[in-house]
Amino acid sequence: MSQQYRLIFAFLVTVLVLAFRSQHAYGQTAGKNELIRIAYPSRGITVLPLRIAQVQGYFQQEQLVAEIIQMRAAITVTALTTGDIHYGAPTDSIVRSAARGQPLKGVLSFVNKPMHYLVAKPGINSVEELRGKTLAINSFGASEQLTLWALLKAHGIDPDKKEVQVIAIGDSPVRLEALKRGIVDATVVLIPHVIIARNSGFKVLGHGGGHLELSTPGLGVTDQLLKEKRDQAKRVVRAMVRAILFMRKNKEESVRTAMSWLALDRDVAEKSYDMAFDSFSEDGSPTLKGLQNSVALEKQRAGIKEEIPLTKFLPVL
Repeated sequence: MSQQYRLIFAFLVTVLVLAFRSQHAYGQTAGKNELIRIAYPSRGITVLPLRIAQVQGYFQQEQLVAEIIQMRAAITVTALTTGDIHYGAPTDSIVRSAARGQPLKGVLSFVNKPMHYLVAKPGINSVEELRGKTLAINSFGASEQLTLWALLKAHGIDPDKKEVQVIAIGDSPVRLEALKRGIVDATVVLIPHVIIARNSGFKVLGHGGGHLELSTPGLGVTDQLLKEKRDQAKRVVRAMVRAILFMRKNKEESVRTAMSWLALDRDVAEKSYDMAFDSFSEDGSPTLKGLQNSVALEKQRAGIKEEIPLTKFLPVL
């Protein structure tokens, strides 16, 4: 365990050093601007640092042109390995793929506690009442499923034993519409959609962050990119850490960015910021517990017996 703590400490120190380089160093990399493609699983407050990095010019200052693309987690892992994208935001899925042996690394964490909330149609007042009901998630194998599993099991329901029916139908707005139409009985949604759901009369049954630590979303890359474009990876990390620090210190501008990018009114955007604040990483570093949870869940799922060292999925830049 001490070796794992040393590695996570080394990672944290690296992130901080990148973040706090002197201001005159920004934008001094020689050469033309580089295009990078970053995939994120769903548009929401969890990936707001990506938009902030664009709006505040942090990518441009690192001579990067960032194209951010919405893409399901499973497809993101494949697109990383084929080179169709350069960085992927569902770090939990990336870490678990790395634990299975894929040449991937997680390099940054935006969020260290899930922002998923379990909401149900009127008449269902507790998680226990969901036994035998139909629940919706975005996709199987992503952090949303892991969070839902942890929340259900904490209340005595085992989804692995089919005590509930779970279907994958798309991102939060689609799932809320399915809830409104009575197609499903409950769903997990991210901030700000939980606020919209509550305002629409749905019952909020629980918060995933109270039952599980997971360092996701963030940024993950292939081993090949780290080897061939290490300087680029450092610049991407630096831009994103600056965005996270900016977001934590500048509520008003962050709220305005959320209002514009997520099409929220001010009241919902401000409540979203306040609800999400404690879930965000303080400096871009993941938590050891979050990483261990990802690996433990993958070991259980894949029947892996041997220990998986952090070096398999966590680099030191």
